Amino acid sequence: MHFPLFIDISKKNILIVGGGKVADRRVHTLLSFTEHITVVSPAFTDGLDSLAQSGQILLLKRYFEPEDLTGQDIVLAATDDIDLNKKIGTLCREQGIPVNISNDQTLCDFQFPSIVTDGEIVIGINASGGNHRRVAETRQKLDELWNQIITAPPTP
Repeated sequence: MHFPLFIDISKKNILIVGGGKVADRRVHTLLSFTEHITVVSPAFTDGLDSLAQSGQILLLKRYFEPEDLTGQDIVLAATDDIDLNKKIGTLCREQGIPVNISNDQTLCDFQFPSIVTDGEIVIGINASGGNHRRVAETRQKLDELWNQIITAPPTP
């Protein structure tokens, strides 16, 4: 079981390696918390391309290079290449950079939670890297409950 830790990442440089669906979801989540996101990959989802065109993120259309870690505070390895993800994890640990490996939670320094937000309220949901279905169900229930709370008539 992992301890939930909320940190200010607004000034942190975040590197995401990979340009697919997982990277896309993580970027969209992170954008609520920081503007310093770089994504490196030879190909990107349309959503990531749109975010780059609007200036919200920086895309580097090429393969990962170890030098990409320079100046990064947090790294997420979200490629389909298991060996590359492991290599990124090893390099990050050698440099003291917290890393999340999307396809192997045992290699992660931190878990990437499902997030529910409303203004300044932030709820992180996590199952220590397992049971993603239960996390999704819990998030849906929290979303529904939150909507009931904010639409409920005031109590006299």
